[in-house]
Amino acid sequence: MSRPRPVLVVAVVLTTAVAAAASVRIARSQATPGGSLTTEQWPELSLEVHELVLDNGFTIVIVQDARVPRVAASLWYRVGGLQERQGEHGATHFLEHAIHQGTTTIGVNDVGLDRRLLQEIHETELALIAERNGRRNELRERDIFYDEAEWPTSPQADSLRRRLYALEDEQSANRTFWPEYNWYREAGGIMRHGDPVPANTGNELMRIEVDLPRSNLELFFRLEADRMANAVLRGFEAQRFTVYEQFLNINRNDRGRFSEALNGATGIVHPNYLHPGGHMRDHAFWDRTSMLRMYDDYFVPNNATLALVGDVDIEQVRTLANEYFGRVPRGPEPPANMDLEADPPPGGTIRLDWSEPQPTQLTVQYRIPGVGHPDRPAFDAAARLLGGANGILAAAAAAVGAPSAGWSASASMTGSPTRLSIQARASRDADLPALERAVQEAVDRLRRGDIDGAALARINRGMRLDWDAMRTHRGDLASEIGAFAVMDEWRTLRSFSERRHAATAADIERVAGRYLVPRNRVIGTTRQNPEGAR
Repeated sequence: MSRPRPVLVVAVVLTTAVAAAASVRIARSQATPGGSLTTEQWPELSLEVHELVLDNGFTIVIVQDARVPRVAASLWYRVGGLQERQGEHGATHFLEHAIHQGTTTIGVNDVGLDRRLLQEIHETELALIAERNGRRNELRERDIFYDEAEWPTSPQADSLRRRLYALEDEQSANRTFWPEYNWYREAGGIMRHGDPVPANTGNELMRIEVDLPRSNLELFFRLEADRMANAVLRGFEAQRFTVYEQFLNINRNDRGRFSEALNGATGIVHPNYLHPGGHMRDHAFWDRTSMLRMYDDYFVPNNATLALVGDVDIEQVRTLANEYFGRVPRGPEPPANMDLEADPPPGGTIRLDWSEPQPTQLTVQYRIPGVGHPDRPAFDAAARLLGGANGILAAAAAAVGAPSAGWSASASMTGSPTRLSIQARASRDADLPALERAVQEAVDRLRRGDIDGAALARINRGMRLDWDAMRTHRGDLASEIGAFAVMDEWRTLRSFSERRHAATAADIERVAGRYLVPRNRVIGTTRQNPEGAR
């Protein structure tokens, strides 16, 4: 199967400790350290931050912390559900699994056999695509209600798919499974995600995170540069069903279906409101050609940011970065339409009354700006003021005679338009109107600027304490830097945090008056005895 970019030849010798863990040995190159290095002082956040940008656009953000001889490495690619094509929703999540199935340099015993099988798999898949396209009208699903576990098919498609399964079984017999994950573990690595894929995805991100002893940091550079350039999508069909099973288990339970529907009601049909797990029918139609296209477009050094926090030497990082990631060719510039802004639906408040029996709950959402917008930081303070046993929601409930409820409020974090969510649970369906009155009263208080100064001061102190806790946890800080790199730009972390910690009552009143309005509101209810169920 042809590839649009050249295979990276990784020609370096791992340090003794890493080589022992990885059981691999290859020759060292004489790469000359390069790239631009800048340093910034952030006294308000008690940080000194270094940025190294290689000639190919690969960016490394470094925070030194020598308290423990370990390093948290968090690699972020700016790609997710927003970049998926119609009919391929969930592809980034699937690709996250597929690129962890080995590379051209590791993962098989017989490279020649693997290449032959990959070519035959490719040809069989092309025949399957042609079969589906030729019979597309016969294979379309036209029913309103359908069996979720059945995909439309034909006898020839079934035969070709069985052939793919047989070829994959033959390929599996030649594989060494999860080599990178096992090398990380043997080298003292701690994965933030507890499975052989130390990664996760979202609407605008894929991240790979490992915490390693300082002496074994080179292993991360060796493996992740290889994965960036040379991923081989082995075990494709097995991973298709792994991701599908995750989709069924997580997103097709009662609460998952309601949440997905509520997100769909929040905006005009748009990728911003699609669940990153994808659509059910799309799982059947992912193919290697489309996955490799996405991999080649977005898994490039100029679309990636690596955050390193811990006991690191900057010159060592510069040398390792050039020896490994510096060899990966600069890719195409990320498309200009990566930032997709959704229009809010017109017509005022949207209501979703769920028809499946569930515990009684009220959810009220307001669309708010994404990270990078100057109004966004104030919503973190607003959410904290609203929620909790002593928050504005609880006080408003008492004032309007609403029943006691477990009130919560949160502002989600993405670079695209996002949501302020308010939730309350009740013991009876009949309590929902009173809970809704309480939410309206609490929101009206914010819009009037009826905010207790002492409570806001406590909230701001609490957010500063939360920042200090994050700043002193290398993994959390590395992940936060990476998140801001894909949501907006990693330096936005500084201005965002300063504005969030210093939010005033006037700031909250202003954003509440602009965004917490009926025409920007979505109300969702679940009931123990819904009308639709009867």
